Amino acid sequence: MHKIRKISLFVIFILLIFVGYKYLSLSGLLKKTNISIGDKSKSVKNNSTLSSKKPFSVLLLGTDTGDLGRTDKGRTDTLMIVTVNPKKKTTTMVSIPRDTMVAIPGLEDTFPQKINAVYTFTDLNQTVNGISKYLNVPINFVALVNMGGLIKMVDKVGGVKVKSPLSFAYNPYTAHDTGNDLYKFIKGSTSYYHTTNGVDWTKHKTMFGNAALAFARMRYDDPLGDYGRMLRQRLVMQALLNKAKNPTIFLSNSFFESLSKNVKTNLTLNDLLLIAKNYKKAKEHIKSYSIYGTSDWEDGVSFQVVSKTNQQRGTNIIRRSLGLSKATTGSSLMGKTQEINVPEDVTDILGQ
Repeated sequence: MHKIRKISLFVIFILLIFVGYKYLSLSGLLKKTNISIGDKSKSVKNNSTLSSKKPFSVLLLGTDTGDLGRTDKGRTDTLMIVTVNPKKKTTTMVSIPRDTMVAIPGLEDTFPQKINAVYTFTDLNQTVNGISKYLNVPINFVALVNMGGLIKMVDKVGGVKVKSPLSFAYNPYTAHDTGNDLYKFIKGSTSYYHTTNGVDWTKHKTMFGNAALAFARMRYDDPLGDYGRMLRQRLVMQALLNKAKNPTIFLSNSFFESLSKNVKTNLTLNDLLLIAKNYKKAKEHIKSYSIYGTSDWEDGVSFQVVSKTNQQRGTNIIRRSLGLSKATTGSSLMGKTQEINVPEDVTDILGQ
């Protein structure tokens, strides 16, 4: 599993923990984000889970649209399952690589596909069900966030400070270190530089939305590729979490107005109230993991083939964090029946 191109997903999680109690002024805005996942019985069961202070899970999905002139449906380039356990006082994040090779249920004849395309070719319900079956874990809630959400949210909280793990330059429009709209990050520093003409560089000590997006999206020049990007996204998540230590920073109508335009979720206002009330201590210990795969090429397209061993480990982490018994992981191909040659895994799940 891997993390985010759109780290705004974790901001949503922060909101679940901290800001559900601003009921009257925010109820109308939150209704704009609401969608239906599953039938009414699922909603009732979820409400019972939160009322009983039991562990719950949220599937966070980030689409590659909503900014840089992109207005299409997009792909879910960020896929992360977040679990919250109030008894253990832990929050666990498990990321799934966007390039994971799967067969999409009902579209098996298009195999191989990437897991980030399930939402593109189906809908949100099928995406939730597919990922739930893929890892054989329950998913209570889902939050779908577009790329523009990160920029707005980071700006609304007054920016974040993040120490870069490597030196690199990145242009959001070219996805490389070319062009004039360049951001330059320095290894070991929280400062960065920006130029719009390729000549005049301005130094910044606080990372605002556009810079955070650039910092979180670069992968071609990272020696760890997508997994290095995941690490940088986690660093931004932690910076946002530090901002959340002062929850009033999120309690404004303008913040939720921007949220309502960039997020779709089946979390209701009552769910948020229960989470704010019953799960605050779960932020005390945050653990994050990524499921790693082996690179493979099919018809000139790069995929990550996740071994059954690593898939099972991902399942174990999530089920354990939810207080569930161990169970066999799901189908590695999301409904594909034919066998394929799955390379041996090259690395274990790593925690950051």
